[in-house]
Amino acid sequence: MTDIPPNSSIDIRAHVLYDNYQRISTEKSYENYKKLCETMGEEAICYEEYESLFNKYLEESYYTAKDKSSRGLLIPDIRGCILSDVNGKRAEKSIDDLCDAFKNQKIDKEDHDYWFNRFDSGHLFSRVTFSDFPEDVIAEIVERCDIKSYLNLRNVSYGLRTVVDQMAPPCTDIKVTCRNEWVHVHINDARIADSRCFDILELLLKNPKRKLKWFQFMTNPYFREIPTRNHKQDFFNFLNSLDHKIHVKECMMCVDNEKDLIGVLKCLKPGTLEKLNIDIELNGRINEVMNMDQWKLAKHMEIHTYELPPVENFFHFSTFELGIESITLENMVKLFDNASKSINFEAFTLKTMNDINTEEVKRVLNLQPTSSRCFYSIPNTNLIVKFNRWNSNWLGVRKN
Repeated sequence: MTDIPPNSSIDIRAHVLYDNYQRISTEKSYENYKKLCETMGEEAICYEEYESLFNKYLEESYYTAKDKSSRGLLIPDIRGCILSDVNGKRAEKSIDDLCDAFKNQKIDKEDHDYWFNRFDSGHLFSRVTFSDFPEDVIAEIVERCDIKSYLNLRNVSYGLRTVVDQMAPPCTDIKVTCRNEWVHVHINDARIADSRCFDILELLLKNPKRKLKWFQFMTNPYFREIPTRNHKQDFFNFLNSLDHKIHVKECMMCVDNEKDLIGVLKCLKPGTLEKLNIDIELNGRINEVMNMDQWKLAKHMEIHTYELPPVENFFHFSTFELGIESITLENMVKLFDNASKSINFEAFTLKTMNDINTEEVKRVLNLQPTSSRCFYSIPNTNLIVKFNRWNSNWLGVRKN
C-alpha cells in the first residue's frame, strides 16, 4: 500500500478530500498537487501512487462519515489547501469552502486568514515539525497534562504523537477493579471509558519509561455468576503480553486467591517495588508469593489474611502491618527478637481478630512501663511497645 511521502510539506490526504469536495477528478487533482509541489520546491510522487492514495482517502472518508463515532483519522493540515486557493478564490470563499469540506474539524478564521495573507504575499511556510522542539519543552508540556489532556494531545497529529510517545506519560496511579463480567480502570483517579480501558492501559504500561507511584488491583470474590466473557482473564492476558516489568513503588491488591496475586506480582519490577499491601482474607495461603523476588526485595508490607504465614518471611521488612485472626506467643516472641536485632527494622503493627493476651506478653518479654501511658520498653533493647488502651486486639512496636 502506498504511504504518505516522508518530509512532505503537503498533506496529501487533506488535498484529496478538498479536491473531492470541489468535484475535481483524480487527474485534475494530481495536476493541482504537482503545481503545489513545484511551488514548494518538492518532488511529486508519480500518478499511480497518487491515485492509490486518492482512492484510499476517499474510502476512509466514506466509512468515517457512516460511523459518526469514529475518531481514527488525524486532524488535517489544510495549509496546502489554502495555498491552492490563493490564486483563484477570495479569502472569504476559501474559508467557507474549507469549513464545508472539513465539517468535523474546527477551522480557526484568524489562523486561516494569517496563512492566506502570507501565501498571497508570496511567502511560503517552512516545514517545522514537533520533533524540532527541544525535548525538555515537549516533556514539560506532557508533565502539565492530566490524563485526558494527554490523550487529546496525542490525537492532534501524527507528528506530535510520535514525539509525545517518546516521553513518560503523565500517569502516576492506576487502579484496576476486575470482575469476570467487567473491568473498571481509573488513571490518576479519572475513570477511563470501559470500551477504551485496555487500549489506554497498553499505551501507558507498554511505555518502558513509565514509572508509577501506585498500582491497585482488586477483584470481587463474592460474584459467582458465569459471564459470557471473562474480563479478568483478559486483563491477565494483557499483563502477560508486556515485554518488560512494570516500574511501580507501591502495589495494593485485594483478591481471593494466590493465583491472582502471583499474576500481578510477576509483572512488577523487583527492587523498584518498595511497598506491598495485600488483602487475601478468604483463602489466606500465600506460600508461593513469599518465594518471589517482588516479596523478598520489598521494604514495607501490609497484609490482611486469615492464616498467618511463617513469621520468618517478614524479618527483612523495615515496616510491616499484620492483620490476622490470631498469633501465638511463640511467633510474637520471634517478631520481637528479630526487631531488636535487625538494622533495617523500624516498626511493625499487629491487628488480630482474637484478643491478644497483653498481660502474658508483658510477662514473657519483661516489658517495663515508661512515663507515657500504654507504652512499654524491653530491657536491653531499643524497642518501644504500645498497647491500645481500649482495644486488646492491637499492639505496635517501634525503635526508640
